[in-house]
Amino acid sequence: MSSPHPSQGHVPDSASNASHDNLPKLAHAPSIAQSETPSSTLSFGNFSTGLSVDDDDGDDDSAIYDLDRAQSSMSASSSIYDFVEEHGRTYHRYKAGKYWMPNDEREQERLELQHLICHKIFKNRLALAPVREPARVLDFGTGTGIWAIEFAIQHPDSDVLGTDLSPIQPEYVPPNCRFEIDDIEDDWMYSTKFDYIHGRHMVGSITDFPKLFSAIYENLTPGGWVEMQDYYVKLQAVDGSLDGTALQRWNNMLNHALSFMGRSGLNTVKYKRWLREAGFQDVREEVFAVPGNPWAKGQEQKHLGALQMENILEGLSGISLTLFTKFLDMSAEAVETLLVDVRNDLVNKDIHFYYPIMSVYARKPFPR
Repeated sequence: MSSPHPSQGHVPDSASNASHDNLPKLAHAPSIAQSETPSSTLSFGNFSTGLSVDDDDGDDDSAIYDLDRAQSSMSASSSIYDFVEEHGRTYHRYKAGKYWMPNDEREQERLELQHLICHKIFKNRLALAPVREPARVLDFGTGTGIWAIEFAIQHPDSDVLGTDLSPIQPEYVPPNCRFEIDDIEDDWMYSTKFDYIHGRHMVGSITDFPKLFSAIYENLTPGGWVEMQDYYVKLQAVDGSLDGTALQRWNNMLNHALSFMGRSGLNTVKYKRWLREAGFQDVREEVFAVPGNPWAKGQEQKHLGALQMENILEGLSGISLTLFTKFLDMSAEAVETLLVDVRNDLVNKDIHFYYPIMSVYARKPFPR
């Protein structure tokens, strides 16, 4: 390894409103077309969740909740490391405010947990696209850099570059891995094309996906692959147990707040079409269901649900505070009051909700 050189209950709407009289009405936020706000029983074509409700109350979940979390070179001036502080959290300094999630140690640990969840969903595969030994790899929105580092270890002949707005990647990395501070929505200035470009959990961070996919197309070698791994940020349920809950209301508020930034957590279902419009071929879409807590039957699904529950519980405040105070005109205290009920719903196994996660990958064609 080399050191980089710096270059419980189901809460009906009526009950929820009683304690949140001062919260903003959703009508005050920018509207979203009905076709983009599907119900909590969205159908993804032939997709089947593979989840069934565990009606056996005798299960011992104690072991499930005892979770063990999975545990560069940057062209940046020292001011980049002088992070912005707000709501008791730190945020990126470079292009401050563009990304709304914190970047502190607490959030970094959550990102590592999220990586573990993806490992379990994708059966220990870092890439679902049929890449073998790509010479040059780009991981944009790399976060802690854990995906890029693991890919570099598994592919020692690949040159792996990770980019992010925050310089929070580790100092010691494989010799074929490096990191840079960059905004993926800026004009791309790379001198050499890539063979595989990977982006994960970026749906709420990008304002113009068609433009991004065009830039990716131009910066891939012929035959190269792009892969997007993302949540569809509209909670689903296998029954009506999500309807009318504080959790569902919070989810709707989140997407409305994102719309003020010109973004949408619902864009994941458009990746396939946008990639085709950008010129890609062999476009594939794979959909996975991640239970929101250990409500589903089977030890594997229970463990996955427990991990995901911990992931969202730990990230809930960071996800909500900046967006809701800035765009929904809420005080930090009002946000935290709302989150009390949301947390109760998150741990309620009588709410049979899940998160759709999608991997969409495509190939740049060879010239004719």
